Amino acid sequence: GGWRVAVAEDSMSPALRPGDWLLLDPTAGGWPRRGSVVVFREPGSDILAIKRVTAGPGDRVRLSAGILHLGLDEAWLLGDNGAISLDSRRYGPVPLAALVGRVWFRYGPITRIGPVQRSRAVTPDR
Repeated sequence: GGWRVAVAEDSMSPALRPGDWLLLDPTAGGWPRRGSVVVFREPGSDILAIKRVTAGPGDRVRLSAGILHLGLDEAWLLGDNGAISLDSRRYGPVPLAALVGRVWFRYGPITRIGPVQRSRAVTPDR
């Protein structure tokens, strides 16, 4: 089985839109691969958020202030719609403990049913 969630905002548009219904794989034991879409608890709150993994454990992230080295239990999560997304640019790396599951399938609305694809465009600084 999996968990079900509904998309409530536009931070992952156009890949995910408000009103989309998603199935999660809650069995992810570690961070899913770069480009995967995940549901997690935002740091400092219990709010569930949906973002894309752009860098995983041990990766480097290029920031205006320099290069951030992620810990072995951290990921850098960004929304596809960067202009409005509150994400790791605001709250930093997200710990593994915050991960709820990987998004793998959209089951509604009926015109948008299908697997949620992993982005191949995401490449970290190594």
